[in-house]
Amino acid sequence: MKSIRALTFDLDNTLWETDESILIAEEAMTAHLRSLTPPAWMAEFGLEAFRAVRKQIVEERPDIAHNLTLVRHETLIRWFENQGATRSIAKNLASEGFRVFYEERQKVEPYPGTVATLEILSKDYPMGAITNGNADLMAMPLGQYFQFCLQAQHFKKPKPDPVMFEEALKRLNVEPNECLHIGDDIEHDVIGAKQSGMRAVWFNTHAVIPEEDAPADYTITTLQELIGILKQPG
Repeated sequence: MKSIRALTFDLDNTLWETDESILIAEEAMTAHLRSLTPPAWMAEFGLEAFRAVRKQIVEERPDIAHNLTLVRHETLIRWFENQGATRSIAKNLASEGFRVFYEERQKVEPYPGTVATLEILSKDYPMGAITNGNADLMAMPLGQYFQFCLQAQHFKKPKPDPVMFEEALKRLNVEPNECLHIGDDIEHDVIGAKQSGMRAVWFNTHAVIPEEDAPADYTITTLQELIGILKQPG
């Protein structure tokens, strides 16, 4: 596909499966916080309880909903304040909890074939990443294949807003129709990219039957299929 000069990728559930890595990070965070606090403070702490407090935070502070790092910090602070901790202690515990969570969060397992595919593609195309999450791609081994990683928390607006797509195009120095975006989310990735004038590949990781009017230019179920798509004329 001679008209494509650059590629952008989503991260979570596109280059790796996210739920398992998040669960492991949550468990590590919880275990660490239990070791630092009185038993009563963490007696009822769990995934559902954490999500309930997080929901409160997002409802109260919609202005930070795009910033997953800040939302997690504020959720942990609220949790410990609800247990009777002072603001200072709650903030220190939140920082400790997030530190452990974030370290584990980076230990992702790429989908089969991802590394080999990125290695091949990076030889012919400059590549960037665009994510609504907070994974630190450039600190991972996969980061060697990318020029940059844009995170919603640094732009104040998540995909499908065009701001990150437009910034990626500037950094890659290409026109919108010269860039192909690959992601698993129809709204955030496919529609977001198309609204910015880019072409889009829907990475259908769970082999969902697509709607007839799905806006993606291409649909794949493995990343390796990209190599064949990019060899097509056009």
